[in-house]
Amino acid sequence: MIDLFRLAIPFDESFVVGDINKEGRLSGLVNLLECSLRGAKLAAGHVIHNDGQINCEELFCPFESLPSSWSTLSFKIHQGGASYWPFVEIKASPAKLLQGHNVFGSNDVRLCIEALVTTFNMAMPRLGDMLDFNSVEVKQIDCTFTAHLPNESVARNVVHALRNISSGQTRSSKSAHDTTAYWGVKNSKGGNASSRHKQLKAYLKQFELQKCIEDASAKYKKTKDETYLNQLNSMQSPDVQQFAQNALRFEASILPRMLKRLGFPTRVGDFVAKCENFKMCPIAYLWNEAWQDVFSTFEGAQMNIYDDEQVRKSLRKQFVSIKVKEIKSGRHIGKSKTVISYTKADRLFRFFRSLKSEGWDEVKLTTAKNTFYDNIRDLTKVVSKAHLQNLHSIASNVVPLVQFINVDFAKQHPQNWQEPKPLNEQLRNNLRLVG
Repeated sequence: MIDLFRLAIPFDESFVVGDINKEGRLSGLVNLLECSLRGAKLAAGHVIHNDGQINCEELFCPFESLPSSWSTLSFKIHQGGASYWPFVEIKASPAKLLQGHNVFGSNDVRLCIEALVTTFNMAMPRLGDMLDFNSVEVKQIDCTFTAHLPNESVARNVVHALRNISSGQTRSSKSAHDTTAYWGVKNSKGGNASSRHKQLKAYLKQFELQKCIEDASAKYKKTKDETYLNQLNSMQSPDVQQFAQNALRFEASILPRMLKRLGFPTRVGDFVAKCENFKMCPIAYLWNEAWQDVFSTFEGAQMNIYDDEQVRKSLRKQFVSIKVKEIKSGRHIGKSKTVISYTKADRLFRFFRSLKSEGWDEVKLTTAKNTFYDNIRDLTKVVSKAHLQNLHSIASNVVPLVQFINVDFAKQHPQNWQEPKPLNEQLRNNLRLVG
């Protein structure tokens, strides 16, 4: 499903004082006071009191929340400058805008983008008149698919195991909660390279859903806003509650660099056309490309990794060396004998035992880089990388996590789920009912 869109809508050139900068790109400024007259909120970075007069400097527009019938949309005006053209950023979960929850939802790109644009234009029509909707850019798309696990205990252990997994440029983040694992998320030290292309998150949906219900309930009690009541009714429906139970969500936040690398244009019109003519579900494709580094660590023979003897036998079967040597002394001189050696297998088994007793990070720190990765490459012919990265941290009675992670693309909704109607059609129907 599409869990979030973040779009950039540039201002029409008739409202911008601009030029081409040194890099040959358009740059300019929009008048924030004009935006304020059309409904946008203004804030000041510096307020000066002078003889009873108040002067505001460093004006800017903070993020605002715009209500819809089911949920809200965030937007912010970026004024522009010497290095970029001014634009309005809008972001929201289209699933929430269309149905009040994001436990499951649509893969229809056009439907989801129109939900954001409709919400914005309904709430800020005069500001929308200043914008160039033919040049909207995709700044982020979150693609999410779900695996269902047997129970909460297994679900938590799988999340804990996932935190230890890294592959290539996709590094796990130390910023994690008890029911969430992150990859590619920037931290206080600057994050990593993959955060410029994608950010990944695996989490247990039932706990996030409960937090959303608590937040919506508190907001409704405070404001009596019907939007929050609609959200509560939607999130507390039996189908939604049941689907969220023991649901492990794999979310990929895909950024423009990755979209372009995969051949997807970022201008919204071109992006929609590409998706509608794609040979398979484009959301599933983007999601799979984003997660393949992590999921590749699951590859390898599956076995009971806590049974040392089974691992040892498998290594000896994989790395046996058989040589024929000529006998050069004794009464059998001139004849030959077969020599079977398990030297490499036994060395790899000792390395495996080190991973198990000391952990991946400690062994990596105390082993020569080439030796470490050569050993890992050989071991993954017998044991998956995901298991090796979790040897030291998972309790010995936990069944290997790979067995439980099964993302079935055909079972991402309850059986009676239907694609939501376009938001503008929903709003028209609501107006008829009110009338």
